[in-house]
Amino acid sequence: MNRAKVVERAGADRAKDLFSEEAVMDHFVVGDPRVIDDGSQRSAAGADDEDDDDDMHPDTVLKAGRGASSGILTRESDPDLTTALAQSIQEFLQESKSEIRQGLGSNNWVVSGSHTATGKPLLANDTHLELSIPPIWYEVHLTAPGWNVKGFTLPGAPMVIIGHNEHIAWGFTNNGADVQDLYIESFNPSSPAEYRVNKAWVKATVIDETIRVKDRPDEHLQVTVTRHGPVVLREGDKAYALRWTATEPGGLANSYNWLGHAKNWKEFREVMKHVWGPAQNAVYADVSGNIGYVMAARVPIRKKGHGEVPVPGDTDDYEWTGYIPFDQLPQALNPESGLIATANARVVGPNYKPYLTDRWFDPYRTSRIYDLLHDRHDLRPEDMLKVQADTYSIPHVFLAEQLSAAAKTAKPKDARAQKLIEGLKDWNGIADANSPEVSFLDAIRRSVLELLLEPFLGKDTALYQWRTTTFVQKILTDRPAKWLPASFKNYDELLAAAADLAVNKLAEQSKSERVEDWGWKSFNSLDMFHPLGREGLLKTFLSITGKPQSGTAYSVRAALPHHGPAMRFIANPGNWDESILLVPAGQSSQPGSSHYSDQFSYWFDGKPIFAPFSDAAETKTRKHTLTLKPGS
Repeated sequence: MNRAKVVERAGADRAKDLFSEEAVMDHFVVGDPRVIDDGSQRSAAGADDEDDDDDMHPDTVLKAGRGASSGILTRESDPDLTTALAQSIQEFLQESKSEIRQGLGSNNWVVSGSHTATGKPLLANDTHLELSIPPIWYEVHLTAPGWNVKGFTLPGAPMVIIGHNEHIAWGFTNNGADVQDLYIESFNPSSPAEYRVNKAWVKATVIDETIRVKDRPDEHLQVTVTRHGPVVLREGDKAYALRWTATEPGGLANSYNWLGHAKNWKEFREVMKHVWGPAQNAVYADVSGNIGYVMAARVPIRKKGHGEVPVPGDTDDYEWTGYIPFDQLPQALNPESGLIATANARVVGPNYKPYLTDRWFDPYRTSRIYDLLHDRHDLRPEDMLKVQADTYSIPHVFLAEQLSAAAKTAKPKDARAQKLIEGLKDWNGIADANSPEVSFLDAIRRSVLELLLEPFLGKDTALYQWRTTTFVQKILTDRPAKWLPASFKNYDELLAAAADLAVNKLAEQSKSERVEDWGWKSFNSLDMFHPLGREGLLKTFLSITGKPQSGTAYSVRAALPHHGPAMRFIANPGNWDESILLVPAGQSSQPGSSHYSDQFSYWFDGKPIFAPFSDAAETKTRKHTLTLKPGS
């Protein structure tokens, strides 16, 4: 819906720039016309790909079973912590909105033996999620008949989601394939429960959701469901219904956990074949020296359009006709380069034809990963960890170059901005926690975007949430006349004005006029909260807050105040005992335990904790054993 508003205000011509999927720094896994052997030609070789219902036609919306829910009972005398903390939690969620939009990402990559010291592959993965105590991820080594798998799971969830067994390793990043469409439904003014389908009125399904409220009567939420899915917004007789693969029959089935049973590429693909979603970029390595990539999900084939904006729901013109068959989804095995990397940016080039999405993340983390790895031939697990912790920020380097050049002809009016631009001459691109230049450049990035968009969007520039920094980079590189605001003679003047706006914003946010108080740590320090530790003494005892950290959202480290690497994983098929597993705090959720936050310093400083896998290696390092036996 935001995209539709932006297109309407900015116009179709400018929308092509705003929503372009092109970026010069993209590195395609498949479909790159410049690469002859990307591994896609051999990805299915030897696999037994029989008909697996890939062309099934999803015609119905899965409806949750109705039934009484069993609540969690508490003593009446228990303190109502939910109510007591409601205000601080609400404030936290509000300030995190924009951060969540730019922070939900991940990195993964795999290199073949030609890039490593051992001649065996190495695989790396770090998922970028909200950072909390206890951490989202939990480390586990699961052994059972036919299973010997180590890695990360969600507490309480069965089996391992990301990890390795004796034969293979795997890791994920979010692909972002477009599996949601909004349909504009026309409801009957004379009968509000009816909506139009092919010139006839059809009755919608209305589900009564009961919400239990403590010490108050139940509340009821009426959910209207059309043939496309639940209505998420209603404006009089017009409504927007969401169709999403997760609400299709089988859409919530979790298949990723079965990867721990796979022994080779063929079995890995067989598990991935049955994945509904969410769409993930999966990288693969095995003890035989193979590396690979699969993007698996049920991605809809649309009769018309791509679902970028809400579409009419009263005809069949925009219906889904099926899913992209598994063999046509992006896949690669043993590319000639020996390197596969993804970081939520575009993974398919122009030679790949099925439509996945045009809303990719900015390409800077992916580009930096390739820069650091492509010409290395001596990589070890510790080197992969160093890449995960890298704090170089490509778009900030670009802005520094633009500002330095512009200042020769159009200087900012504010002396503080002039001083900071002068300091950029000695800046090395590392987003150091103490650097005011990084704060300045990040504020300029936002100011330039606002100056470019305000003539069309007014104060609603936040409606535009696509590849914002890629858009800024392209406009400042090409400098097209159609985007230059009328109040400026050239783009150098625009950059000077953005610099003046930036220092004023920094002064306002820091409550200080002194450049020395604008270090990046003042705006980007790490806060990892326990659910009960958001303020007061509980914050002191339960949470880790106010930690100055280096890196930006565009660094491989992906450093934001509340979001970042929720785990780090380096798999070493040459010696599984030298794989690395890290979580941001510790394995225990019990305050006072020696394992409550004992991994924090390793995670924060990018130091390894090797995770033994063999019986002999685990025996050497084991300190405690807890055996749980079923009751009689």
